[in-house]
Amino acid sequence: SAGGKIPLGLKRKGLRIVVTGGAGFVGSHLVDRLIARGDNVIVVDNFFTGRKENVMHHFGNPNFELIRHDVVEPLLLEVDQIYHLACPASPVHYKFNPVKTIKTNVVGTLNMLGLAKRVGARFLLT
Repeated sequence: SAGGKIPLGLKRKGLRIVVTGGAGFVGSHLVDRLIARGDNVIVVDNFFTGRKENVMHHFGNPNFELIRHDVVEPLLLEVDQIYHLACPASPVHYKFNPVKTIKTNVVGTLNMLGLAKRVGARFLLT
């Protein structure tokens, strides 16, 4: 199919996607879009700044999983894509716990890059 379009009558196979920080403001909106597109989405969030309420409307959807986990610790999953949005993204949170912010940005990103390499997943860092 030219241009990445799917011929009429054929369904696109949903991808298995992990969104770190998926219970945050930006992450939860990305999750909404991926679910609507037909992907299987795994949200990984430790709820340091994210809120469960942002993704609760997906509870019960078989294409949605929520894992409470800090990306500073390694995580083993089988996925096609990783959207790495985990970060306390506010000066208020930077000041409250600057060490956690740096660890999330550095160690968390290294852990997610390691996962992407192990499973051959595409990776987006924001």
